[in-house]
Amino acid sequence: MRHVLARDFDLDGRTRAFRWIEDARRDAAHGLRVLRRSPVFAATAVLSLAIGIGANTAIFTIANALLFRPPMGIVDPDALVSIGSARGDGGLNPVNYAAYLEIVERTTSLTSVFAEEMFPHVMGLVPSGTQTAEPVVGRSVTASFFTALGASSWRGRVFVDTDDTAVVLAYDYWRQRFTGDDAVIGQVLQINGRPATVVGVAAPGFQGTGIRRCDIWMTFGTSRGNGPVLAGGRVRPGIEPAAAAAEVRAIGDAIDRDGGSAVQARRLDALPFSRAGGDRNIVLGFAAVLLALVSLVLVAACANVAGILLTRATARSREMALRTALGAPRGRLVRQLLTETAVLFLCGGLLGIGLARTLMRLAARLLPALPTRIELPLALDWRVLLFALTLSIGAAAVFGIVPAFRGSRVDAGTSLKAGVWSTSGGSRLRSVFVIGQVACAVLLVVLSASFVRILRHAGAADPGFDARGVEVATLDLAVAGQTRQDKAAFWQTMLDRMRQIPAVEVVSLARVPPGGWEGIGLGAVVPGDRTGSQEAFAPAWNIVESGYFSTLRIPLIEGRDFTSNDTAGAPAVVIVSQAVAHRLRPGQSAIGMSLRLPPVNASGGRTEQRLATVIGVVGDIRSSSLIDGLAEPYVYLALAQGEDMGMIGQMSIVARGRGATSLAPLIATVVQQADQRLVLARTESLADAIALGLTPQRVLATISGVMGLVALLLTSMGIYGVTAYAVALRRREFAIRLALGAPRARVVRMVCRQSTLLVAAGLGLGLAVGLGVVHVISAFFYGLPAAHGPTLVGTVVLFGAIGTAASIVPASQAVRGSWRRALHED
Repeated sequence: MRHVLARDFDLDGRTRAFRWIEDARRDAAHGLRVLRRSPVFAATAVLSLAIGIGANTAIFTIANALLFRPPMGIVDPDALVSIGSARGDGGLNPVNYAAYLEIVERTTSLTSVFAEEMFPHVMGLVPSGTQTAEPVVGRSVTASFFTALGASSWRGRVFVDTDDTAVVLAYDYWRQRFTGDDAVIGQVLQINGRPATVVGVAAPGFQGTGIRRCDIWMTFGTSRGNGPVLAGGRVRPGIEPAAAAAEVRAIGDAIDRDGGSAVQARRLDALPFSRAGGDRNIVLGFAAVLLALVSLVLVAACANVAGILLTRATARSREMALRTALGAPRGRLVRQLLTETAVLFLCGGLLGIGLARTLMRLAARLLPALPTRIELPLALDWRVLLFALTLSIGAAAVFGIVPAFRGSRVDAGTSLKAGVWSTSGGSRLRSVFVIGQVACAVLLVVLSASFVRILRHAGAADPGFDARGVEVATLDLAVAGQTRQDKAAFWQTMLDRMRQIPAVEVVSLARVPPGGWEGIGLGAVVPGDRTGSQEAFAPAWNIVESGYFSTLRIPLIEGRDFTSNDTAGAPAVVIVSQAVAHRLRPGQSAIGMSLRLPPVNASGGRTEQRLATVIGVVGDIRSSSLIDGLAEPYVYLALAQGEDMGMIGQMSIVARGRGATSLAPLIATVVQQADQRLVLARTESLADAIALGLTPQRVLATISGVMGLVALLLTSMGIYGVTAYAVALRRREFAIRLALGAPRARVVRMVCRQSTLLVAAGLGLGLAVGLGVVHVISAFFYGLPAAHGPTLVGTVVLFGAIGTAASIVPASQAVRGSWRRALHED
């Protein structure tokens, strides 16, 4: 008897928990039966939620792969840190190789430190017994690379400290190129003109630290210069990453204090390791913007579903009244309705997870062709599933609580007698949800139009050069093992052969042509004659051959171009852009002025500074800064004289064609005829190279546009639903008005007036928020006005048309049929 009382009255508290579980199970089963009985409602609601949850899940999956999900084959990634020079945005820039060596010598909190080239690039691999090179994507790393990452080999071994010219093959490349033959271990391959011994094959799935695909990893070798590298390290057990970062900062200060001009650390810092490297904060910020955009669609979808649930609460008022009359407390009814709502949202979440994969594939098509292939496993791990589950439950709780409380508030006596429920409050709530939907859709439309304007603004801006009809082909002479003395002669031979092609109008060479990544950081510019009071500043440097400015149609403002007389043994000369000339001699001619060249020699070390004479001034160019409208100040060195710095091994052929035919096949043929050991690292039109720099803006414009269309559809459904609901509630009123002789047109206007007011309220709210957001965005883009008249007018017209179209059918139903029959039915 005592046990029965305890069970019935919950004396021990345990049975109450079991009862809640049983109630939840029954409510979930009932919710599924309700969805089966209303397939149209279920399909509409689940699909709306799936789009919103799926879009959010897709964006989070990409951010998770970049920032949180550890790359395959790396042991204990939480103990790894990325090391670099601190940036103002919280990220990291690369460090020079000499600073990396100093960190290796001085650190006590890191068990191992590694360095790697900034990007994988195309190398030339000459198979045994042949003389023709084939392209292979490789990356040079230190011998400590695999050990620091904890990466193991599938065949052979990884690098050891004594390896100088060794190579490890990626698993997929080993299977495809060498058919999985173990005999390749120990073979000596010619890669970039130097022999390298294959010591092992990396484990399946291992792609290093980044997202760019690698076929091979090579050791730097003893000839490594002092160029920029990406660095990282593994924190010693028992030491916190914050303590290791503090030590790295202290080492950086010591290097700057003790190293003098030979080694510069430039504010070293360490951050938690991720695939995004030093750009972690940039990736996180971009992902947050994308999540904010797609979350607007989710809010619109949830508001639409909440409005439908409010309508269904009216139809189910008799059911709720019956449960109340049988003794069910209101809290029990609220739990039942919330559970049913959770089932609905979870169904939308499950479908959204499946939809996320499709959305990610579609998003991948938005990206332009990249220099190297991206390998980013977008697996649905526990973080993604937890995110989707939390998003579904959270949305159900936020947007389901109001319909649940409204649906549980019934007067049993009145409802059972008359079968009606007081609906004025529910109608007002539905109107609030529709206003929110309209505001979200308006915000997305305004943002989409703004991003499109940004792209058009960038496309219409004058970059200072003409990219139409220009092809760019990048070539690295290290692939063929060209000596320093051979490089200048080889480039001249290449130009002579290119000029003989009838389809080529003009051709030249550049170390880095425009395309979003231009500029060599060689150091500051200091007037050699020390006249004036201008302080030294660091422009972008470039090495070009004569004819470069005419090829890109960059205007020559003053002076002359480089000529064949500007050789390595001749007096050093430079050409500067207008920004540099104005900075050095405001209002005066810069021709004849002396500048001190950067003290860099062919081996990457420091040497005595030389003086160079300014012989020309050219127009400013903008490409990587097309968005902000700023022109990069440039100093151009002659190709033959840049040879002394050892920086003409990799150059880009810049050729303007006479017609619409692509020059890429012709350039490839000329390269193979010149040296079969050479491979083209990259070939593309200059217009495509520039477009690559606008990829983030293009992605934002496309995603906001697509999400805006989805929000428009949901808004139309919401306006239609609330208008039809209002017509159903006021059907008797409309019948009486018609019976008293009111024109049908007046009744139609009454119906449309309500939807017009809802659209106007949502439009005003959305435009107010949208203008505020666009005002913030416009501050980052030169020449982009915050308020754009056509966008505002078009948005008003668009939503006015949507509101009218969505209310036409309910309005026609209000006056359709006989008013006598309507009065009789009511």
